[in-house]
Amino acid sequence: MTETTHRPDRGKTWPTLFWVVIGFLALMFAYEALRHVVAPAVDATAPYSNADQVISMERSLGLFVEPDVQRAVHEFPGGRWATTWFYTLAYVTGYTVFLAWVFFVRRSWFRFMFTWYWVTNFVAVLVYWLYPLAPPRFISGLGMEDTTSAALEAGGALSWFQPFRNLYAAMPSMHVGQTVLYAVAIGMMVRSRWRHLAWLWPAAMLTTVMATANHYWLDGVGGAIVVAVAFGLTRLVVPKPSLERMG
Repeated sequence: MTETTHRPDRGKTWPTLFWVVIGFLALMFAYEALRHVVAPAVDATAPYSNADQVISMERSLGLFVEPDVQRAVHEFPGGRWATTWFYTLAYVTGYTVFLAWVFFVRRSWFRFMFTWYWVTNFVAVLVYWLYPLAPPRFISGLGMEDTTSAALEAGGALSWFQPFRNLYAAMPSMHVGQTVLYAVAIGMMVRSRWRHLAWLWPAAMLTTVMATANHYWLDGVGGAIVVAVAFGLTRLVVPKPSLERMG
């Protein structure tokens, strides 16, 4: 059985989009404000202690690979430049392109996807509060270089935003988590056999966050778990369209 494609009234598309954008911006403001509020105010003991835990866990698994990933990427021609700017620009570009595509092409899914996206972010804020974590770039003994601080001012975050950044919001990585959400969502909404290529997105982002010293790979795992938890919570409050895929 094929799902009937929902074709919204074109006369209502742009007014609806206007309110969607307003709602998105309001939620983004609330999200960033809460990230700032839950950041450790003065004492950074917990974030560094938690970083020791994460590093120790990865080492116990024989998978403490972040310095090796950064070294390999930087030795590859153009690797440093590509990962720096991918990290800086792909976050905003990602949610803009994804949500716009769902809105215009898979409108019947939009309410579910929009809600899932924001529940994911607010679950992440709870984890930032409960488990503040210093990223690899802050751990001097690792010998890892922060490659994105200057780029963030010029690109994704802008200099005015810097005072409001939560510097210890490494766990979970929403750079990775959101790309996992996109890959899963595309798998649900698209019938094409090429849909699995969407998983190259989170794979590239996981490599990038390690190469730029912004996250540990466990932060990426944390991001995927947050996405899964948020999916379950979203199912409780928003009717989900049929999983019958459209072409």
